[in-house]
Amino acid sequence: MAEAHFMRMTRQEIEDGSWLEQARAAWSNDRVGLILIEPEPSGDTELRQAVETMLDSNGSYQAGDHAVIHSRPAALALACETAQLLQERGISVKIVFGMTTLARGIHTLLRAVYAPSSSSKQLDSGGQHAATYDFPTADPRRLDGIVACYRALLHAIEEEGRAHWIVPIGTSPDPDTADVPALDLFTKVASRALAPIGLMRNSGQIRSHDIWLNPNQLDVDRLNKGLPAEQHWTLAEWRSLIFRSMAVSAEQLHKLAMGIEGVRLTIKASLGGGTLRYQRDDGTDFTYRVAGRPIILDCGRVGENSLGGTAPFSSAITNQPTTEVFVGPIEDSMNGRIIFDVPERTVHGVIRAPYRIEISAGKVTSVDAPDDESRRILRNYTGLETYDGIALSGDEATAFTTRRIIAEMAIAGFNPVMLPEIQSGRLRPVTGLVLTDEKLGDHQAFGANDQFNGNTPSSCGDHRVEHTDFVGGIKRKLTLE
Repeated sequence: MAEAHFMRMTRQEIEDGSWLEQARAAWSNDRVGLILIEPEPSGDTELRQAVETMLDSNGSYQAGDHAVIHSRPAALALACETAQLLQERGISVKIVFGMTTLARGIHTLLRAVYAPSSSSKQLDSGGQHAATYDFPTADPRRLDGIVACYRALLHAIEEEGRAHWIVPIGTSPDPDTADVPALDLFTKVASRALAPIGLMRNSGQIRSHDIWLNPNQLDVDRLNKGLPAEQHWTLAEWRSLIFRSMAVSAEQLHKLAMGIEGVRLTIKASLGGGTLRYQRDDGTDFTYRVAGRPIILDCGRVGENSLGGTAPFSSAITNQPTTEVFVGPIEDSMNGRIIFDVPERTVHGVIRAPYRIEISAGKVTSVDAPDDESRRILRNYTGLETYDGIALSGDEATAFTTRRIIAEMAIAGFNPVMLPEIQSGRLRPVTGLVLTDEKLGDHQAFGANDQFNGNTPSSCGDHRVEHTDFVGGIKRKLTLE
């Protein structure tokens, strides 16, 4: 295993871009590693209040615990404010700079690591000639420093216990096509490095795995696209809505969930068997079974969150903003088709809508989308074919093809702060950030589901099994046959 090289930087160095040259210099000298960010207050009182609400709602943080904050670039203010509040509560913290949304930055760093594969040239973003790199065939072992850093963090959790893994996220721009091969390579390495997280969460070494949203201007820009001017969002209004939705209590969400017919039918199917049929006017039509599975309320709280007397389930994963009821269907039970009429944004680019997923005996059998690149991305995320077209073997191949298996069925869109805006059509699942969009529409996921008592593991050997959500609308018809 390579040595773990951590670079310590300030939030200012990240935000002014100077981090990239420092990291490039280190990586070009075989010191491939991750960045640790010094905690500092954000100065944002509204954000601080939102973090306090989320920590209190979670209910699992205690003095003497340990936390790793794995922050995306668009959520550094949230990461720093969270670190400050945790330290005030007697909890030790490390902030790790997560780079998987920084496509151009990753491309720059990997060019510093790998030698040119050919003499072909192309113009880079500054108009200079740069060598073309063959990232799909590059040796991933050159990036073992990334694996070593993540594994050092996880080893500390194994030694200390009583840990929390916090992921502050925010919406990021779509990657440029030219940067995707480098980003794909980096993402595979980071995913392999973090493969043990699922097992550590299931064993209780990680008390809570918390994914929290930092609303930003890009959300507003995407929400406003296609809306009449009088319905446009401002950033202040969007932040207020998100932070208020985070403050809705678990008890209130429980009451609202139990008032939804689809939720009550799902509980009935869990307790008494039968086949559920889900339909939408967009052509979505599929059946599935959930007998014996816990029907779980996502309410931002760690602990017992199953509904209606279904199998007990203690949640270790929290999302903020909250609001969905989800279940892991019997893995071989789903049959039919799902149509999605809003784009799906990924680190590989955008799956344009409408796109379709066909399922038989619980596995994806075929997909379709409006263009070749969308189909290529969709086939990758549903385990049909790798994005780069390269064949896999062993545990890595098993982890990839496991993406085909149905993992989750969720009913969403009933947070009382959000619901009026959803019903008016002003709030739609178009931000491109799944954490947000999956609260605005029903969704299905494929891949790992052992995190909520399913049979599909979070990892195969040293390789992580992805869990990918695809989001639709809330105008459902659900029946029990």
